[in-house]
Amino acid sequence: MSTSLRSPVTARPRQWPATRTRRSVVGRNRSGARRSRRRAAAGLVAVCALALGTTGCSLRDAKAQASVSASASASAAIARAEQGLVDAQASATASREAALTPELKAQRDTALAEPAPAKPPQMNEETSEGAVASVGYFLDLYRYAFMTGDTTELAAMSEDGCKFCQSTINNATTLHNSGGWADRWEQTITDLTYYEKLDGYNYNRIKVIADHGEQVSHPKGGTETKITEAMQGQILNFAVHYMDGRWLVGGVEVEKTQ
Repeated sequence: MSTSLRSPVTARPRQWPATRTRRSVVGRNRSGARRSRRRAAAGLVAVCALALGTTGCSLRDAKAQASVSASASASAAIARAEQGLVDAQASATASREAALTPELKAQRDTALAEPAPAKPPQMNEETSEGAVASVGYFLDLYRYAFMTGDTTELAAMSEDGCKFCQSTINNATTLHNSGGWADRWEQTITDLTYYEKLDGYNYNRIKVIADHGEQVSHPKGGTETKITEAMQGQILNFAVHYMDGRWLVGGVEVEKTQ
């Protein structure tokens, strides 16, 4: 910029006013300054963008790590709770075992070893014989459920709307969940009567007359004993119907004895 201010020796050039020259110099200085500021601003923007990008990544990483940590903590808490439940159940079982006398333990082992009732060969026939055989099998399953706690077959031949069936399943399950069981009792069907469907009804009625011996159950791991007296001539009315190749129990009415 200094050469633009130097005058030639051999010519008399037009003299530029000093103020104009100063403006030119100042203008150039300002232009350079603006360019410098723009470059600095651009650099600052780049630095800020880089910094923000790094911060964004850091935040995402932190959130991801926090999520993984929270999930791991929750899983660990669930595992501890499940293990605590297993330990508590094991402790309760051990306590019940310790409280059982040799006689009670033998009675319980005998009940739990009861074989499943045999299915009558004609029980799935759509005949009166099939219906009657199914009811007899149901009563055998009733006793088997209280002895062993196994209600699978009983539930399979019970309709959802059968209150007697569901009550039996619930009571047998509750008894065994508490560590209890029922001893085997004698039961004998003395009479079975099959009735055809009435008009407008989808069920057949089967009247059962049965005798049963004394029923003894041991709830709460054998710490209690409940006894139901023997009975003769107990009357039960079954509502059954045939569906999908088998007889299902829709309801059971137990008549009160006089």
